[in-house]
Amino acid sequence: MPQDDEELKKKLWLRIARHVVEKQRDIKRAMEFLQESDLLKIEDILPFFPDFVTIDHFKDAICTSLQEYNKHIESLQEDMNEATESAKSIRTEIHNFRNKFAFIQSQDKCCVCHFALLTRSFYVFPCMHKFHTDCLINELLPHLSISKRNQVEDLQRTLTNEATSGRINQATKIELEDMVASECVYCGEMMIRSIDQPFVDVSDYQTEMNGWL
Repeated sequence: MPQDDEELKKKLWLRIARHVVEKQRDIKRAMEFLQESDLLKIEDILPFFPDFVTIDHFKDAICTSLQEYNKHIESLQEDMNEATESAKSIRTEIHNFRNKFAFIQSQDKCCVCHFALLTRSFYVFPCMHKFHTDCLINELLPHLSISKRNQVEDLQRTLTNEATSGRINQATKIELEDMVASECVYCGEMMIRSIDQPFVDVSDYQTEMNGWL
């Protein structure tokens, strides 16, 4: 809608201000536009002023503009300070996570298959949920997009081929870990986003119903 187009409004105000300054030579009226419209700034209409205009004509407007710029600079400074503090906090958290460890007991079990955790490769998350690597991936895949699912499966095949040849590329391993172990599949954001999904997939609904009969 035209009434919601601020850029169009500003252009119209500028045309009016230019007409008042250049045709009517009414500097005082032009300065009043700055109070009537919050879209115009002193620097927007300064190019319209003739050379003979003295600073007394727009001294108040310049002071007001400088005060606004000063407030804006102070606001930016506060934002920068907050960003700096946030960065420090993140660095501290990263440092703490690097030094974090967990004790694994021989009786600990995978949260998916409930078999002994130490029987094969596994992941332990800060929340202390524990998964075999293959169990974690199988649990994660249904929550991924098709493209990411294909990417995980491609990385798995690549790692299998590399293990067979005896030359495992650490970059491939790290890439797979970044995709499947960035957060706990049981209590991370992914689980929160899937909270509205049905317990039984639509395609499996009839099979489940028949199983209960």
